[in-house]
Amino acid sequence: MTARVPVPLDLPPADPPVVVVGDVHLSPDHPDVADAFEAWLAGLAGRCATLVLLGDVFDAWVGRAQGREPFVRRFTDRLAALRAGGVRVAFQGGNRDFAFDGVDGLDLELWPDVVRTRWGERTVVLTHGDLLCSADARYQRLRRLLRSAPVGAVRAALPYAAARYVARGLRRLSEREVARKPYATMGLDYGLVRRWLDVLDADVLVAGHVHTGVHHRRDDGGRRRDVLVLKDWDAGGGVVVWDGRTAALVAPT
Repeated sequence: MTARVPVPLDLPPADPPVVVVGDVHLSPDHPDVADAFEAWLAGLAGRCATLVLLGDVFDAWVGRAQGREPFVRRFTDRLAALRAGGVRVAFQGGNRDFAFDGVDGLDLELWPDVVRTRWGERTVVLTHGDLLCSADARYQRLRRLLRSAPVGAVRAALPYAAARYVARGLRRLSEREVARKPYATMGLDYGLVRRWLDVLDADVLVAGHVHTGVHHRRDDGGRRRDVLVLKDWDAGGGVVVWDGRTAALVAPT
């Protein structure tokens, strides 16, 4: 069965510079990544007008109470400072932090799975990327289950400590599942990527999730198209920057 192309949320054109980051997997278990990301956020002031957090910023997210943890406040305070300085901040949930619904003291936009906007003359689609992994049928079924209303109600009813315990168990289960899967089933389906670009009439697609850190350039009947895939911060990180002229995948500096 052919995967359905989601209906995107259409947003006004974005003001440059736009910076897109994701797959940071923030966790107290990885202090080197946490320190690098915090320093990178601190250096963004004056360097971007729009910051898009493209999912899996946090290694796991179980509810708003998590935003009160000192570890989380390190980053949300940095984001709040950027916001106070006039930076537009948007969050698009990933498979690890799809339950993120904001934190106290931080004014940001919460985006759905697929967003369409304009970068200059080009139409851009932004998505975490897991919806494009069509060969991984088991994951797609689990994704639908975890995001269903009944599971959401159970998650909301759990005490925070219990929700954290369940989340850790799910992460361990996910890691074992990934270790067993054939690598080919976990990549982006580039036939589906092209279909998204065609149906959504887009020139650029930005995604993460698969951590490849690649920039695919296509020529579809004379129409230049770009597919940019973020690299995870466990492996050094990668961000997409649109400076008002070109979109590029670059190392975080």
